[in-house]
Amino acid sequence: MAETSRRTMPDLATTPRFELKPDTGECRLCGFRDQQRIVGQESYLGSGQSLRRCGACAGVYLAPDFTAQSLDVFYREHYRRLFPSETIWRNERRFFAWRGDKAIADARLARIAPYLSTGAHLFEMGSGFGAFLGAVGALHIQGLRLSATEPDGASRTRLLQGASVDFLADMEALNPESVDVVAAFHVLEHLPDPMAFLRAVYNVLRPAGRAFVEVPDMMQGLRFANYVHPAHLSYFTADTLSRIARAAGFDVLHAGAHPDGGVLAENIWLELAKPREVVVPPAVMSASRGEVATVDAKLDEVNWQASSRQRWRRIAKAFAIRLFGLGPVGELQRFRQWRSLRRAGWA
Repeated sequence: MAETSRRTMPDLATTPRFELKPDTGECRLCGFRDQQRIVGQESYLGSGQSLRRCGACAGVYLAPDFTAQSLDVFYREHYRRLFPSETIWRNERRFFAWRGDKAIADARLARIAPYLSTGAHLFEMGSGFGAFLGAVGALHIQGLRLSATEPDGASRTRLLQGASVDFLADMEALNPESVDVVAAFHVLEHLPDPMAFLRAVYNVLRPAGRAFVEVPDMMQGLRFANYVHPAHLSYFTADTLSRIARAAGFDVLHAGAHPDGGVLAENIWLELAKPREVVVPPAVMSASRGEVATVDAKLDEVNWQASSRQRWRRIAKAFAIRLFGLGPVGELQRFRQWRSLRRAGWA
């Protein structure tokens, strides 16, 4: 992926302006309007959004949403600057090695492979560079069909290793009950309507089909205000994730700390099964007062006011990117990722 030009790159040291949709006041996860606590303002980018906690389901989310035009501007002009480590620079092989794409894909596949049989159909939502699909293809399972959605057409085949994948415009292109396994790694937190996505997954799965979802675990990862940013619209706990999965009609087989730990330790691993018999899914169950209090306690550990240190770090990052470009800054971040992989024994 080409590095953004320094001269045309927007200035990180200034706060961009985004247009927001009308604020409905509804919880992003359950749709409830009452008991919505405003925790603080998003300060990583200064988007004008606020972080909220639902008193009904204990869900945590950003609101309101960007307009379609502002969302396009965010991903086109600001996303790579917030996450320079995702910009390929000079050595592509080192880029993927330091990120740990193959090791992470292999760990995920080890948990999913038992459900991939002859003639099965696996669909991945948001396949990224294709590391997981490449690992699946390397199993050479007879008649296995692979399909996926990934909007970045320039990058989605880089790690496929020759695997044959049918790339679709969206999940609506799939026929009902035509898929055996659905995988979605670090996708759900980006979506404006997580419940709608899980219901769509339910519809495309065959009875007894499996879905595997991986998302950041707010209870493990949230330490600073910069954990919250406009690319992630929802911030899950294992309980809130389980709750909406059941409301989508699934049996929840596992929802909790990632079984493989290591560099995935701050993520939730969710394994779902579609019941063999048609059932009427329940409404989103309310969280207990104790659960809401636990979520609030975690949120209250964070200083949501932008400190002078945070502002100076933002300016320093902006200066480094403007001076050196996204590539070298991202390389330093990936080197730190690689050291974490080594400490965890994943590299």
